[in-house]
Amino acid sequence: MLPKIEFNDICFWIGENNLSGKLSVPRKDILPALKKNKSLYNISTAFLTDFSGLHSYPYRGNDMVSEYLKEIRVSGDSSVHMDLWGTMFFEYEMILFILDRKHIRDFENHLKNRFLEGFRILRLSPKSHKYPFEAALFKKVYEALAHHKFPVIISVDETDITGDKQIQWEKLQEIAERFPNLPLIIDGGFSKELMYSSYIFMLISNCDNIYFNTHNLFGTNQIEDIVKNGGEDRLVFDTYYPHYEAFVSTDRIMEADISSYQKEKIAQGNIKKILHGIEF
Repeated sequence: MLPKIEFNDICFWIGENNLSGKLSVPRKDILPALKKNKSLYNISTAFLTDFSGLHSYPYRGNDMVSEYLKEIRVSGDSSVHMDLWGTMFFEYEMILFILDRKHIRDFENHLKNRFLEGFRILRLSPKSHKYPFEAALFKKVYEALAHHKFPVIISVDETDITGDKQIQWEKLQEIAERFPNLPLIIDGGFSKELMYSSYIFMLISNCDNIYFNTHNLFGTNQIEDIVKNGGEDRLVFDTYYPHYEAFVSTDRIMEADISSYQKEKIAQGNIKKILHGIEF
């Protein structure tokens, strides 16, 4: 029996994972996995991210997602029955667009072109791809993104420069404060530290435009405590597939000791609100 709540999955990985063949999702397996998630868990929307964009070249991963989205739409496959969007990586070549202020329009045009291809979130990977993400150094990028209210996602793993779980929370807060029109989604990555809850509470209470995805919030009462502290508007659902099977994340929301209204906000309402705010 399908859950009554509709889920929108903002983090569904596809393609070849160079670090683990078991976590690869080859092209032939993408649609069956999406259909399974739709039929069993009522995941009606998925945002696709290609592993090659992280482990190889950002633009290649973006092009792979773009081609796949186009292929699905052109085929008119009526069996899909779900909305598919893309999450794009910041392409290193984009830095060339912003070295000179007069070329920032080139960055915005590129962003718009990707938007027309079906991309709805920009993922930053400063640690993996070796570029800054601080508010001051990345100012021109954040200004352009905030102008269009285009959401950004960044994993805590990508801000852990030391590799010793020293997450740069204050820099994330500074970005949110300096660019209040920029929806900033913090991805938990592989970290499942209960100690992070205190940082989540503080960021939510201080920044209206910071959001957290849900795939790693498995601690006892972790989601419930965040919601009690006003977090039902600031959590967005994701499966983090194929790192986890979809039921792990959907069950966590369905079984949470919170109201159905709050579950619906987390499952799909909050991300829909963010997407409706994008302006081009």
